[in-house]
Amino acid sequence: MDHTILLEPLIIPDISASFLLSDLFQLSSSLENTIDWLKHYGLLPRGVQCRCGSIMYVGTFTDSKDNKKWRCRACKTTCSLRYESFFKGSNLSIPSQMQFLYFWSEDIQSHAFLEKRLQWSPNTVVNWKNFMRDICIEDLIINQEPIGGPGRVVEIDESKFGRRKYNRGRLLTGQWVFGIYEQGTDNVLIIPVPDRSGATLLPIIQRYALPGTTIHSDEWAAYNVVPAAGYDHHTVNHSENFVDPIDGTHTQGIENAWGVVKKRQRRGQTTNPELLESHLIESCWRRKNKGNILNSIVKCIRELYPVV
Repeated sequence: MDHTILLEPLIIPDISASFLLSDLFQLSSSLENTIDWLKHYGLLPRGVQCRCGSIMYVGTFTDSKDNKKWRCRACKTTCSLRYESFFKGSNLSIPSQMQFLYFWSEDIQSHAFLEKRLQWSPNTVVNWKNFMRDICIEDLIINQEPIGGPGRVVEIDESKFGRRKYNRGRLLTGQWVFGIYEQGTDNVLIIPVPDRSGATLLPIIQRYALPGTTIHSDEWAAYNVVPAAGYDHHTVNHSENFVDPIDGTHTQGIENAWGVVKKRQRRGQTTNPELLESHLIESCWRRKNKGNILNSIVKCIRELYPVV
């Protein structure tokens, strides 16, 4: 029989959007303060019941990587401070992991900076950045719902990622990507696709755009199938206008999303074609949660690694 996390009927507060780097450094300078903060926001257990039935406490143990363990007063059994938490599978210090979460939430992606500041190896930095994108993917899969609907406008567009290195030499193989954006919201979906044919794109539109949605697109021939699927379809001729002068049709929202993703690509954050999809999903996740990234990623971790 394993130990049991004590579940408390509590409301976990949001992390303030004004949480600053100075707050992080003050917090991570003390393991005790870090532990209290993580308990407060639901990333570490607030209490653990021993398998013998007694309530455990956090004590100091020099043979532990955190110098802290849960210990039972009755039977003297101990278990890791990180018991059943997000942190349990790592040998990295808890304060350094907290610092990484903050830097990631602030989109500080420089490998050189993270390696120097956290004293992590290059592989560790890469693995943790990949891990964070996996969390974004799981969150979007769990919580993603179709967008649009009656009275709502959704923009669709396709783009190809890939460029000539230094504008010369062989053409790098590109990846077609399809985007769906709901105007007036932060709802944007960016989906890698094998091609931009109607047969490929229409099922995606039908899956993610609710019936009754008004759809804006350019005049790419593959979109001719959209009206037959029951959508109110408006187009803009980009060879003449960015915004249709008659009815205001445009796709500037999804094109702005392309700009953000391609900027990240130019900064060297996504060079491996096999990781392109996860980088695109991270970009969508950041846009959806841009008001308070740190609070949002902590909520995701809490949902995937529940301890309260």
